[in-house]
Amino acid sequence: MALRRSCVECTVRGAHCFCSLNMDALRELDRLGEQVTYVEGDRVVEEGAAAERVCVVCKGTLKLTTSSRDGRLLLLRIAGPGDVLGLASALKGTIYESTAEALEECEVRVMDREDFLRFMEEFRGVGLNSAETVAREYGTAVTSARRLALSGSAAGRLASVLLDWGRTRAGRAAAEAGDVEGPLRFRMPLTHEELGHMAGISRETATRALTKMKAEGLIEIEGERIVLPSPEKLERLYC
Repeated sequence: MALRRSCVECTVRGAHCFCSLNMDALRELDRLGEQVTYVEGDRVVEEGAAAERVCVVCKGTLKLTTSSRDGRLLLLRIAGPGDVLGLASALKGTIYESTAEALEECEVRVMDREDFLRFMEEFRGVGLNSAETVAREYGTAVTSARRLALSGSAAGRLASVLLDWGRTRAGRAAAEAGDVEGPLRFRMPLTHEELGHMAGISRETATRALTKMKAEGLIEIEGERIVLPSPEKLERLYC
C-alpha cells in the first residue's frame, strides 16, 4: 500500500543520511515515486532482478544479503533510515547484487531509475550524496572481504562483526562524548544464524563463539542489547 509522507517534514536526517538535502531537492524528492510500507520478511529489492528502481529507507531496518550458487548467504550490512537500496546497480543499469529484506515494518520511498537519474542531474547535492552512498557500500564490501579472507578463525570473524557493528552504531555517539575508549553498547536485532551469515560461519559456530566470549567477560548480552566492555581486549584476543 502506498502512503504519502513528506520528505520536507521528515526529521530523520544527519551527516550520513542521503536525505540531507536542501529544501528544493526535498520537495522534488517528495514528488518522485511513492511511499511504500513493507512488513517483516518482505523483499524490497532482490538479487539478480533488473535494477529498475532506487529505494530510500524512511523508517525501519533491513538486512542486505548476497548468495552463492549453492545457496549460502553472506549478510553484508543492515540498512536503516536515510540509506539507499540498489543505488550502485541502478547507476550502472545492471542487476541488483544483493537482496534487501525487511527486519521489521519499514517505510521506503520507491523511485523509478530514470526519474532518479534526472533528479541527480537537476540537483548537485543529490549527486554528491549518491557518491558518498556508493563509497560507503564499497567500504562495506572491502570490510566483508577482509573479514572473510584475513581473519584467522571463525571466532575472529564473529568478533570483527561485533566490533564493526558496535563502532558503527555506538562509536559516533561515544566519540562525540569524548569516550572513544569506553564500552560499546548497541542493539543487535540479528539471530545467531544471521550473525553467522555476516561472519561466514554456521549458526552453531556463532553460538559457541558468543558463549565463549560471554564466559570470558568480553561481551554482555541483555536481550537484544550487546555490550562490549573492552573493545580493545576483544580485538587483541580474537582479531
